[in-house]
Amino acid sequence: MSPARYAYHYTTNGQPAVECGSEPIDRSLLAQADRRLQQMTEVNRDRPIWAQDLLQVARAIYLADKLSLRFDADDSWTRQIDLSVQVTEVDAWTGRAAELLSQLTETLTADRWAIHVHPGAVAWPHQGRVLTAPPVEEVALFSGGLDSSAYAAERSQVSGGDLLAVSYYEPQWGMQQERVLSTIRNSSPRNIRQFKASQQVRAQQRELEPSARTRGLLYMATAVYLAAAHDVPQVAVPENGQLALNPALTPARVAACSTRSVHPYTLSLLNELIRALGGSVAVVNPYLHLTKGEVCRRALDAEMPAAALTGLTLSCGHPPRDQLELHCGHCYPCLVRRSGLLAALGSDDTPYAKDAWTVSDDLDAAVDRRALHRWLHRPFGMRDLITDMPLPHGLDLAPLVDVVRRGRVELTNLFARHGEAVRQ
Repeated sequence: MSPARYAYHYTTNGQPAVECGSEPIDRSLLAQADRRLQQMTEVNRDRPIWAQDLLQVARAIYLADKLSLRFDADDSWTRQIDLSVQVTEVDAWTGRAAELLSQLTETLTADRWAIHVHPGAVAWPHQGRVLTAPPVEEVALFSGGLDSSAYAAERSQVSGGDLLAVSYYEPQWGMQQERVLSTIRNSSPRNIRQFKASQQVRAQQRELEPSARTRGLLYMATAVYLAAAHDVPQVAVPENGQLALNPALTPARVAACSTRSVHPYTLSLLNELIRALGGSVAVVNPYLHLTKGEVCRRALDAEMPAAALTGLTLSCGHPPRDQLELHCGHCYPCLVRRSGLLAALGSDDTPYAKDAWTVSDDLDAAVDRRALHRWLHRPFGMRDLITDMPLPHGLDLAPLVDVVRRGRVELTNLFARHGEAVRQ
């Protein structure tokens, strides 16, 4: 089998010669890519060049990912993507940094990447604005889902400087994010600011690849850039251990066929890359050892109303765009959500478009429930943790196995609630 081949030449400033056979792309393809970014990073210090270059590289990777269709490959998945990216500090991206970047992209997408850098980028200038807002003290990703909302609610109760929530820009769900943040702000003694990063690709009359495995890297690189500008030592990426590890439910979902953007190995590669570039910001997952239900309890303890958890947060992997409901009700993230809310609240009042237990005649709507049910019938141990994805050297595996097993208990209770037994 041969992969589909694509080649791109990403520029930020200037007009260097485009390599023969490469499609020219630039950040203008990302709608509103720099809206508020310069203002948010207008600080009384030089903004680190390494962080700016990392963001540009992440943008280029995301655009190449979205513009390269998988179904053209013989296996309808694997692609060969050649990418040249314009950066400011070319020498920083050689040697170990180049190796780590290839490992990171191939881990996320299961494609073959050949990424090269070329000079010509220019550091974003200071705008000379009078600073009207205090510097940021803490940075975290915020999607508006249960996990990121719980973390924002927890950190909102801790006295300190401004908390910056970095979100994706999605017009259809933007109001939902703002409603969740508004609820959290109502009981917060500290100021919470929000920055929305762009994920929309301006490519009219062109089909885009739906899988987008590099979207998480785009968000994390944006948050890292903001943290570096404000001299914040770490970026929090809150994701419960069940979905961060995301063990494959079936052999067809191994490797990048399941999302791996917050997997410990992915974060370890990103952190090592940051260090190789000369940076010191660390990307951490504060919820790695928590189940979905335990995260929901954290949110309740942080004074987040139960009605906000069920009615405002968005966890669906495929949210319906033509219905009033925010959740399909039958995808794997929805099922994990239901198990977590049931564990924490004893019930789940989330309005779902479909009930995974009443769609027996809808094979597509029942596929994740059936795969999950079969997975729960099989024992889970340490070997299953590393079957298709390595873990960082020195990481204690026992707590990770334990969090998956506790999550399996929550999921088993969900099935029992619907009269479907699971024998382990």
